[in-house]
Formats: sequence, structure tokens, C-alpha cells
Amino acid sequence: MMLKKAIFPLVIVFSVTGIIVSYLYYQQQISSIAEDATTLSTTDQSEITTEEEVINESDLEDVYSSGWLGAYFDSEPSGDQHLVFVGSNAFESTESDLTWPSIVMDETLEAIAPTEMGYDVLTFSEETITSSLIDDAASAIIAAEPTLLIVESFSLNDNQYYLPFTEEESVENLATFLTHMENELPDIEIIVVPSNPFPNALHYLERKQVLDEQADSLPGEYVDHWQEWPTGAELETVIQNLRPNDEGQQIWADAFLEFFIDS
Repeated sequence: MMLKKAIFPLVIVFSVTGIIVSYLYYQQQISSIAEDATTLSTTDQSEITTEEEVINESDLEDVYSSGWLGAYFDSEPSGDQHLVFVGSNAFESTESDLTWPSIVMDETLEAIAPTEMGYDVLTFSEETITSSLIDDAASAIIAAEPTLLIVESFSLNDNQYYLPFTEEESVENLATFLTHMENELPDIEIIVVPSNPFPNALHYLERKQVLDEQADSLPGEYVDHWQEWPTGAELETVIQNLRPNDEGQQIWADAFLEFFIDS
């Protein structure tokens, strides 16, 4: 009887001790699981952020390594960029308000987003490169404050509003105009494009050939888009009254974009 009385309190003590030890062990396990979960969550988030940064940097590298514009951005990574197109009414479709410069800029701005670039299109309908183009165009160009200048050769106007000067003189006058722009805007980058082709051209083809041959003497980069135009009867479907229609504007834009952003 006395032995039973002695054992009973011991059983109670052992039971309580077991409960306490089990509770402490359980709490320790919960704490360990929570700590592991926190560590895993932090690691995962870090990996996600790193992957996103790598993707974003890769996207930017793709943008800034594309075409002429990509190389330009690599050499001029800072500062606002403003592009000005200068040309004749060949820039304007014979069918609508569509212009090849607007097509180019829509594609370019989408390609370089989130980078921004303003632009203007300045057209001079009847000026030839031998007329008062410097007086008429220079002040408007300077006021636009471009960092990039894309200039049509005005060969079409030279041919259409013919004056007694040679093809060589036409190129020399274009060089004089471009040199004037370089002097007025020392940091400018210039790209020159020939006027559009048109069907059944004779003397105009000679003028274009001389421009091609002497393009290296011009300030800036010369981008010949003629090889992308159709020939023969098909050319007649994209040209109206010597100027490009909507389809012709798209052809001109696509050819330039291939050079400009490697589109």
C-alpha cells in the first residue's frame, strides 16, 4: 500500500515532464520549419529579381546593338535625341497622308522603347539643290535642333525643275548644303538618301549614277534604297506622277529601316 502511494506521484511527475519536453521539441520544430521557409522565400525572390534584371538588360542590348542607330546610341549613350527629315514632296504619298518618315519613326520608337526620340519632317516642294535651299531650309533645320539629320538628295526636283547644270554640279551643291549644316550644327549626324526612282527615267538615271559614284565625297552616310524597289511594270504600280503612293512609301520606309534599326 505504501509502495503504491510512493509510485503514484512519480508517475505524475514523469508524465508532466514528458508533456513539457514534447511541447518544447514541437516548438523547436515549428521554429526550424519557419526559418527554412523564410530562407527559401528570400532566395527565390532574389533569383527572380536577378532573372528579371538579366532579361531587361538583354532586351536593351538587343535594341542598342541593332542597325546604324544602335551603333550611334553606343557612341552617344546620353542626352536627348531629335531627328529631322528634310526632303521634297516625294516624302508625301500621292494617295493619303502617309509618309515614309512617319512609318520609319513608328517602327523605330517601338523598337527602342522605353528610349524616346522626337522628330520633325520638313518638306520643300519645288526647291532644287541649286536653288535657295540653304536659305529656305537651314533656319528651319537649326530651329528644330536635331542631333540626327536625314536629307533627301533632291535629285528628283533637280531633274523635274531642270536648270542648266551638270550632274556633278548637283552633287557638289548637295555637299555644300550638307557642309553648311555641319558648320551650323557641329554635333550633327547626317544620313543622305537619294530621291525615289520612277518608271521610264532617262536623264534621271544618269543623275542618280553620278550621285552614287560621288556619295563618298558627301558629309555623312549615304543610304541607297533603290535596290529594294520593283522594276519595270511593277514600279509603275507604286509610283504616281513621279512620286511614291502608299505602297511606295512603305517600300522606301522598309528599305531605310533595314539600315537604321536592322528591322
